[in-house]
This record gives sequence, C-alpha cells and structure tokens, in this order.
Amino acid sequence: MKPRIIIILNRLVVGGQSIDTIPLAASLTEEYDIMIIHGQKEKDEEDYTIDDTNTTGLSFTKIPALKRSINPLHDIRAFIALYRIIKNYAPSIVHTHGSKPGLTGRLSAWMAGTPVIIHTFHGHLFHSYYNNFISAGIIRFERLLAKITNKLIVLSTKQQREITEQYAIVSPSKTVLIPLGVPDFLATENAAYLRNTARHYYNIATDCVAIAVIGRMVPVKNYSLFVEIITGLLPKVKQPVKFFFIGDGEQKLALQQQLNSAGIFWCNGNSNLKAQVIFTSWVSPVTEVLHGMDIITLTSLNEGTPLSLIEAQMCAKPVVAANAGGVADTFADGVSGFLIDGYESEAYVKKLLMLVENDSLRISMGQKGYNFAKNKFSRQNEVDAFKNLYAGCISASHKNNK
Repeated sequence: MKPRIIIILNRLVVGGQSIDTIPLAASLTEEYDIMIIHGQKEKDEEDYTIDDTNTTGLSFTKIPALKRSINPLHDIRAFIALYRIIKNYAPSIVHTHGSKPGLTGRLSAWMAGTPVIIHTFHGHLFHSYYNNFISAGIIRFERLLAKITNKLIVLSTKQQREITEQYAIVSPSKTVLIPLGVPDFLATENAAYLRNTARHYYNIATDCVAIAVIGRMVPVKNYSLFVEIITGLLPKVKQPVKFFFIGDGEQKLALQQQLNSAGIFWCNGNSNLKAQVIFTSWVSPVTEVLHGMDIITLTSLNEGTPLSLIEAQMCAKPVVAANAGGVADTFADGVSGFLIDGYESEAYVKKLLMLVENDSLRISMGQKGYNFAKNKFSRQNEVDAFKNLYAGCISASHKNNK
C-alpha cells in the first residue's frame, strides 16, 4: 500500500499555486496516493481546468467554507471539515500551500495526529497586505505554526532569508529550498503558431511591441504603477506599442478609470483596433497569449516567486520587474531583463524604452531568459526534490515512532 498524502490549496484556480502544484502532484502518484483538497474560488477568478493530462491518479475534494477572505464562521467550518477528512484518510503527510490552508490545514493536521506536516510559502503576508498591527500578529502566529511544522518549503534564496532572518519565523534547518519547475516543452511547442494567432486575435500589427502584466488585479500587484508607466512611455516611443492586462480582479474598474483620466483609450478583449490598452481577462494556458507579447512587466509590492516571469522567459520574453520578494531569483538582471529598485515610474519607462526601440536587444534577452529559466526551473528537478523530501520525512517519522 502506497503512503498517503493530502495537499491543501486555497483555491483551484488559474494561478501559480495550481499551475505548479497539480501537475507536480500527478508526477508523484506512482509513489503516493494523493488527495487534493481545495476551497472556494473568488468571483473574479478562473477555474483551473482538471483533465487527464495534468491530474492522472489524483483525487479532489472541495471544501466550500475554505475561502481566501477572513470569516470566522467559514474558517471554523473549514477547520472541522479538514480535521474530519484528515482523520479519516490518515495520511503520512499533509502538505499545505498558501496562507489560509497554512493556518487551518496545519492546525487540523496537528490535531488529527498527522506524522508529517509540510508547508510551502509561495509568498507571505508579512507586509503590503495589512496594516502594521495585523502584519505583526500574522508574523507571531506563523512562528507558532512553525513549531508544529516538520518542513517549510521556500521557493527562492530571498524568501529563505526573509523567513529565517528578517522575520525569524523558523530556523534555517527546518527550511528546504525547492525552486518552481516549469515544463519547457509547454512553452516552446507551436511557438510561432501561437504568436501569430494571439497577435491576429488582439489586432497587434507586425511592427507593434506588446507589453503585458499578468495576474490578479489586487492592490499588492500595484497595477496603478503600470498605468503610470503606460502614461510615461507612450509620448516617448517612436513605434507602435500596445499594453495588456492579462487577468482580472477587484481593481479592474479603478484601473480603467485611471486610464480614462489619463486620456488613454482601452478596451476589453479584442473589440477595438484603436485601443492602446487591452484587458484580456483570464487566459488559460497563459502561453497562448504570452507568445504574442514582446515584454513582460511586474510591479508588485510583495511577491513570492512569480510564475509569470518564469513562464515569460520560457516563452523567450525579456522581463522588467520590481525588486520585490523572490523576484530577483527568477531572472538574470541585465541579461534576461531588468530588475528595478523602488516604484518610480520613470525607472521602468527608461528600461522599457530600451527594449522597445532595440529589436536585437529584446530578442537576445528573450533567448537568454529561455536558457536561464530552462536550466534553473526544471520540472524534473522539482519532481526529484519532492520525491526525496517526502521519502525522507516519512522515513524520519517512522524512526521517531519506534
């Protein structure tokens, strides 16, 4: 009988957690029986597609009360449901991802007597989400949760330093650094066809440079800065450019109003040839539109390891990104893109202008980005790392129980 593992995700939606974790878990089903528990998605999120190509051998259980937003009644219901499932399934490992599963999932696994509890920090809530008082409370609670956790997985060296040194959540000996893994064939196959299709669909001319941000439109992503960048770049470029918001979220209307105030014409989807800014909503897989882009930008105030930048490089696109969280570990500054300290729009405009006006630089950085991402973010390396981690944790738990 294979050891059992429960993996708990906040939501099963298009985004870094699901895109990385579900195929990864499916790659481990020869060694383990794996149940995926997930919560209820938000209204502005897109469901992650479950099909036989990426979920073979996995079972899925939804807990509607497990939501991203804080609600004591829902959270208690989610905790009780998780406890009952874990107690009944009796897994060797419970592995939680994200903040809410990290709280309710780890507590319920501990109460149920699970031998091994693992948590992955995809990002954290220690700053830029809440006020200082709430942030300090979150930090203190994470320190307590770390005491019942066998291993904490971090995705970058910067994140590891934050967890162990800056915020003193846990000792370095409890952390394991495992970079995200992206299958390079998913980004490279049919690249020319996907580029032509996307550019035709969104009415992007051959000589037009397409610049995009990717993700949920929420305050921490700081997309108002992207609007400022657009406003600053447009008067300076000598060739056609279009800007894309790939994703959706609560700030969409505010961003569109910001564009209106700046006198910049936008549209939803592909409905207007004259639009300088296009809101695509969610696209899955994102490579279907990524290939049509030329530069990917990130403006976040706080990040874990942004999958969007890794996927962009897998699609041979240079990146211009804020130096937030683990971003610096996702690409080679000055080689496959530009890392920007701070949030002055002019700094971003300067680097983007270099890339827009220099086709050979853009192409060269994109190719170097592909080589960098392929070597550093190997899916097979990620799979092997988790096989070793899970096997080692189970073996250690057996020794401790003797």
